[in-house]
Amino acid sequence: MPNYLHHLVHYNTWANRGLLGFLGAQPESILALTAAGVYGTIGETFEHLLSSEISYHRKLLSLPKTEYLQPETASMNSLIELSAIAAAKLGGLVDSLPNPERMLHLDDGDRSAATVFTQLVMHSIEHRAHIGTILGANNIRGLELDAWAHGIFAHNDDWYTEWGPEPGVRAEFPTLDQR
Repeated sequence: MPNYLHHLVHYNTWANRGLLGFLGAQPESILALTAAGVYGTIGETFEHLLSSEISYHRKLLSLPKTEYLQPETASMNSLIELSAIAAAKLGGLVDSLPNPERMLHLDDGDRSAATVFTQLVMHSIEHRAHIGTILGANNIRGLELDAWAHGIFAHNDDWYTEWGPEPGVRAEFPTLDQR
């Protein structure tokens, strides 16, 4: 039976998938864009986000380290591949999580499983926001990927009236100017 953690992981995968679809519909040169105060380019940031999700999954389940060969530059193909791996791994994570108080031995010290899981989710949200900042700084209208949008498009929640009139058909990942 799904619980709140299942929904949180679903939200994370939904947001990654929406962002990937949006970026994939743009010229691939969009991956090289950046802005002041963020992690790096869009491609570097998204690749870091997805690679980290895979790494946090491994850490939470105490799986052995595997080598991931990072391409020299992020491409849509590498992001699509990483996104599929991350989604598959995170899809079953909630049912396998260790006790929240269990201490995990990481490279930078001991961390509770609860801390690592929280970092997995917050880290992804933070870096998707970085990508949104880059898009905005480059005058590109992004997507609505917050929890309200997820509820509306994934759970058929009521339309957010501040977005204006509800369209006849709801796009799963509307751009900000499609609302």
